[in-house]
Amino acid sequence: MYLEAASIGCAVPQPAFDASVHSVFRSAANLQLEKGGKLVTLVGSGEADLPQGIRLDTPADFSFASLGVGEAAACWDGILRLDCISLIVDLRKACIWKCDLPALNVDITDPAVESAWRAVWQALNKRQLLSGAEIIADDLLRSNETLRAGVPQKAGAAIQGLMRTTRQADLAAASTAARALIGLGSGLTPAGDDLLAGYLAGLWCVVRGRPDHEQFVSSLGRQVVHLSRRTNDISRTYLYHAAHGQISSRQAALAEAISRGESGEPLLSTAESAMRVGHSSGMDAVTGLLFGLTIWDPPVLAI
Repeated sequence: MYLEAASIGCAVPQPAFDASVHSVFRSAANLQLEKGGKLVTLVGSGEADLPQGIRLDTPADFSFASLGVGEAAACWDGILRLDCISLIVDLRKACIWKCDLPALNVDITDPAVESAWRAVWQALNKRQLLSGAEIIADDLLRSNETLRAGVPQKAGAAIQGLMRTTRQADLAAASTAARALIGLGSGLTPAGDDLLAGYLAGLWCVVRGRPDHEQFVSSLGRQVVHLSRRTNDISRTYLYHAAHGQISSRQAALAEAISRGESGEPLLSTAESAMRVGHSSGMDAVTGLLFGLTIWDPPVLAI
C-alpha cells in the first residue's frame, strides 16, 4: 500500500531514520528510533498533528492493527517503508507541524480572553462530570481533606502546590510538585502526566516576552524531562515535547481560540475537539492547560 503523509511533526528526524514498531493501536502506531530511542507516532488522517507525529492520508477504513511490535521500519530520502505490511509512506510533500505557543501572548486580564477561558472551564467540568471522569477540574481546587481519596486527592495537592510555587518562582518546590504528578494514575498516559503536559503548554502561552518567565518554564521543563523516566515511553514523549512548547494541533487550536477571545459555538467546538482524545487524556490535558494560563496575571483562580 502506498500512502502520502499529510503532515510531519517538527521533531521527526529527516530525511532518514531507522526504527522498530514500539506499540500499535487502531488509529495510531509508535515507532521507536534506533538512534536515541525517542518515539515517532504514525496517525491516521482524522487524528491531530503531533510534534513527533506523521499524519497519513489514510482511507476511512484504515487500521494500524496489522503492524507487529518489534518489526523494522526505515525512512530514506523521504520515503518510509514498513515491509511487514508492505506499506510505503511518501513524506516528501507533507507540511511541517510546529506550534509557537509564546507567540499567542495570552492575556487573561483581557475581558474577552477571560470570558473564553471561563466558557471552556465550564464546558470541561460539565464533560468531566457527565463522563464520570476520575479528575474533575473544579475538585482539584478544593481543600485536600474534601477531595476523593486516591488519584484526585494526590493530583489536587500536587497541582495546587505546582501553581503556588510557579507564582513564587520557586523552581525546586515546583519540581517537587511536578514529580508527584508524573506517572500518577492508570491508563496509556496517566492523568498526572496529562495534567502536567497541559500545564507546561499553558505556561508557554503566557510567557509574554518576559525573560524571567521564559527562564522558569524552560528550567521547569528540563526538570520534568529528567523526572519523566518515572513514567512510560508514550507519556514521556508528550511530556518531553510539552516541556519544549510543542503540543498537538487540537490543543494548540484551543489555546489560540482562547487567546483571541472567541465565543459561542466555534470556541466550544474547538474545546470539544481537544477534550475528545482518549478516554480522559484530552480532558486532563485541557485541565492542565487552563490552569497554566492563569499563572502570571492577576489570577482567575485563587490558589
